[in-house]
Amino acid sequence: MKVDLTSYSIVILGKRHNPSILNPDFLRHNEIVKGRLTPKDVLCTSAASHVVYREGLSIVAEYERLQFIDEDKVRIPYDSQIPGIALRYIEVLPHVNYLAAGINFTGHYPYETQEAALLFLKNTFIKEGHWMNFSSGLTEAGLKFVYYFDDVSCTISLEVTDVAAHEQGNSEDNGHHGSSSLLKTIPAIDVKVNYHLDTKEAEIKRLRTFILSWQDYFEKLVIFLDEVFSVV
Repeated sequence: MKVDLTSYSIVILGKRHNPSILNPDFLRHNEIVKGRLTPKDVLCTSAASHVVYREGLSIVAEYERLQFIDEDKVRIPYDSQIPGIALRYIEVLPHVNYLAAGINFTGHYPYETQEAALLFLKNTFIKEGHWMNFSSGLTEAGLKFVYYFDDVSCTISLEVTDVAAHEQGNSEDNGHHGSSSLLKTIPAIDVKVNYHLDTKEAEIKRLRTFILSWQDYFEKLVIFLDEVFSVV
């Protein structure tokens, strides 16, 4: 069973960034965002700015933080523009003191019930003991794994929760038949993953190498998840 990936993002931390420069014209004129993307929501202030596109891409700028987010489930991660957009953004603004970067993946494994999801985590990771039956028994569980790949840390979090999901349904209104997308919540094991790199000032080349390695990091994650959830 493969993870249902819902979000892929790249976050870059730095100092002395100017959020007010972020707007669709800036992104287009500097060829940071390429292709015919349509802005849906734009905010531009000195404290924080964002550009949200109808196609599922978002760019957020704060004084010490840049976020590049893709939430198109069909496109992510392999066909996403996010790595290219992030690299072109920092190339246009090389004077910013970039300090760190993160590559993030969010997804989930659906279950029939929260009880079934919790039972999987308990049976897979938690040894039997009095802690399983303390008070009324273990009712929730969350796990965090931390690994290092040279100077890159990897944090993988698993948690039983309800996640938002869309389902197609038929609708009838005044004799008209059609389909609609209904938002509902489903029980799941939520998966949140962060690869993190600390850099020093003027280490844009190291930052670029990290971002360009996103596919290697994603495939390491897939191996981990396949091993864990192979029995699902």
